[in-house]
Amino acid sequence: MNKDEQSEKQPRIGVFICRCGLNIAKSVDTAALVEFAKTLPGVVYSEENEFTCSEVGQQSIKEKIKEHNINRVVVASCSPRLHEPTFQRVVEEAGLNKFLFEMANIREQCSWIYLGQIERATEKAKHIVNAAVERAKTLEPIDKMKMTANPSVLVVGGGPSGVEAATRLGDLGLDVYLIERTPFIGGKALQLGSVFPTDDCGTCISPCQNDLHRRCFYRSPISHHPYVNILTSTELKKLDGHVGKYIATLTINPRFVNMELCMACGKCAEVCPVKVPNEFNLGLDERKAIYLPSNQAMPRAYVIDPQSCTKCGQCIEACPVDAINLEEKPREVTIDVGAVVVATGFETFDATGMFGFGEYENVINQLKLARMLDMSGPTQGKVLVPGEWAPPKRVAMIQCVGSRDPKINEYCSKICCAIALKHSIAIKQQLPESEVVIIHKDIRLSGKDYEDYYYKAESLGVKLLRGEVEEVSKLQDGHLKLNIRDEFGDLRYADVDLLVLSTGVVQSKGTGELAHKLGLSLSQDQFFMERHPKLAPLDTAVDGVYLCGACQGPKDIQESITQAQGTVSRVAALLLKGEIEIDLAKAQVDAEVCIGCGACVSACPYKAITWLPFGLPEVIEAACKGCGICAATCPVGAMQLRHFKDDQIIPKIKAILGPEKWLSEDKKGEPVIVCLACQWCSYAAADAAGSMKLEYPENVRIILVPCTGRVDALHVFTAFKHGANGVIVAGCLPDQCHYIDGNFKAETRIEAMKKALDVLGVGGERLEMIFAAACMPIEFTEMVTEFAKKIQRLKIEKVEEDLKLKIK
Repeated sequence: MNKDEQSEKQPRIGVFICRCGLNIAKSVDTAALVEFAKTLPGVVYSEENEFTCSEVGQQSIKEKIKEHNINRVVVASCSPRLHEPTFQRVVEEAGLNKFLFEMANIREQCSWIYLGQIERATEKAKHIVNAAVERAKTLEPIDKMKMTANPSVLVVGGGPSGVEAATRLGDLGLDVYLIERTPFIGGKALQLGSVFPTDDCGTCISPCQNDLHRRCFYRSPISHHPYVNILTSTELKKLDGHVGKYIATLTINPRFVNMELCMACGKCAEVCPVKVPNEFNLGLDERKAIYLPSNQAMPRAYVIDPQSCTKCGQCIEACPVDAINLEEKPREVTIDVGAVVVATGFETFDATGMFGFGEYENVINQLKLARMLDMSGPTQGKVLVPGEWAPPKRVAMIQCVGSRDPKINEYCSKICCAIALKHSIAIKQQLPESEVVIIHKDIRLSGKDYEDYYYKAESLGVKLLRGEVEEVSKLQDGHLKLNIRDEFGDLRYADVDLLVLSTGVVQSKGTGELAHKLGLSLSQDQFFMERHPKLAPLDTAVDGVYLCGACQGPKDIQESITQAQGTVSRVAALLLKGEIEIDLAKAQVDAEVCIGCGACVSACPYKAITWLPFGLPEVIEAACKGCGICAATCPVGAMQLRHFKDDQIIPKIKAILGPEKWLSEDKKGEPVIVCLACQWCSYAAADAAGSMKLEYPENVRIILVPCTGRVDALHVFTAFKHGANGVIVAGCLPDQCHYIDGNFKAETRIEAMKKALDVLGVGGERLEMIFAAACMPIEFTEMVTEFAKKIQRLKIEKVEEDLKLKIK
């Protein structure tokens, strides 16, 4: 069946209800839901499956499509964020266009929030299915287009995963631009004396191409790779274009030292009069204003710190090759790339104010201890107590500082336990008579061969104490006193020379700003969010932008390298074919209706709409992100968004409210609230609320929209006209809109609608815009619950009858 035939045929809808084991069936009467679906106009077949996403469930859909001549499919199961691509593929394999599929979310946004409450959950599930069926009737097949792709890649971040990705991509013959905001690449690995699970040098990297041996980082092939361009002291200013044809604008900050000329002789540093704390060694020693952080630094060329340089000029006089220019200025360059890899790494949690960190010299973190243990570090591998500079006799380590704490970061930082054990072993090997105790909630070792550290530490006499430190105080002799509450509730005390905090992993500086530039979302933990945690763990919601390493969440070097190699395969699959296939679920203009006002052109945040010579707009489909902001801005409805047209959204709004607002007699007269939620953040927050089993009023019925920027007055007023007592428009956080400023445009539009509702006598207080990130399920639940309470307190009148007269 071709596209035209699929579009013109009368809708014959198949509805497949998933029991999801007991995830849905425990709360929803799925058998009753099947019978309800059979009564809906346009539905020719309905059944329930134990697991619709299973091979058996998928095969059943294919068979029933052919058996009953089905041309539209509705699956009522989990969130579309989870399995929509799976079912789209199924209907394609059955001969239908994938856009003739609709999903009803009766798990995350129904059964899980009303656990065991069959009447409540089933009532809501029926409205959700009814809305999905009505929308399915309006769906249209959408074509694809092909375009050439630029065979080049931008890699953001020069740590182990970024370097690995850049090198491997270069090996494939792709031009790579590796940018690093600091003057040197290598990331945290350069600061580590040794790494697990191999206990070899942190700067030891894997071989490339035909090499048979590992190589030191500073001798890595990346430094002279013919396809890799390294740009240090460089940041991404903005990213324009679209997958296959991105235009990246980069800001290159001055090094003040010409890398091509510098011989790293060090004469400049010898004469430099300025000394400042060395951040590379975490303040254990000092460096000059012109410096090279380590022998493994790359590029192996000095750099000037403009914050501490006095521009005295002595370095210029000392340089034998005239490599220094103190008047160098920042510059901007643009590069054309087909894809982007984000590998920005992580930072260690700042524990200032906790356990004496930042107050007492002998309270340090594990990274500072790593610098001591590094043979090329400031203490030549010796563990010393800062201030006294003598070997410690008693050492304590506190785990989970900044991790596994609901008040700070709930997540486990994954690598801290292995780091503590590795370092405790190193201390015992260096100072056999020393006492080392690790105070922990529990020891978590998830990596390959990590358990060996546990047994080796125990064999060397490292003590493992389950408990929590309640207080750290300094004694008169300079030692630290620890008050420890053990697992049995008893209070213990420890007197130590050196206290080491195992500080957690947090997102790198500038993550939020970079996410905004790339149009990416952040997870609940504020790391970059992948497209799908199981099915697309390296992809993002933006086509052609991929993730690897600790920018996505805590992980060790081993896992980061593995991810980098996986990301290389994703980029290769995209670019090496030479062309890219793009779904045309994009904006389109009806030239016969368009009045040429230009509102859509000015509203598009991606410059994806241009003017034709005859004064009409034209959509650049490859650049269009499918946000729908232009469609909501168009005053005459000439601009529409395929798959989210007005005549596809409106039927769903009507259906989620009708034919009657409530099917249960005892619910008659109670208010109903329609929530139009953006797919990337607020809808995801509602999903997360379901996963956490957070209950909110069942009269809140959620409809997915691509962006709140797509919501216009027609949608809101239609909801009120057809019985809604309140409407919520739920978007991303103000500075984190997936479509740059769609939520800001929506907010302005909502304020205007509130005034209109006041004029109409409906009341602007019945319309609310809320903001929630995907990581805010609790806040989302609280906001919709509070709004529902407000609507309940308002006098419930026959709003729909009044609006039929007032809203045409």
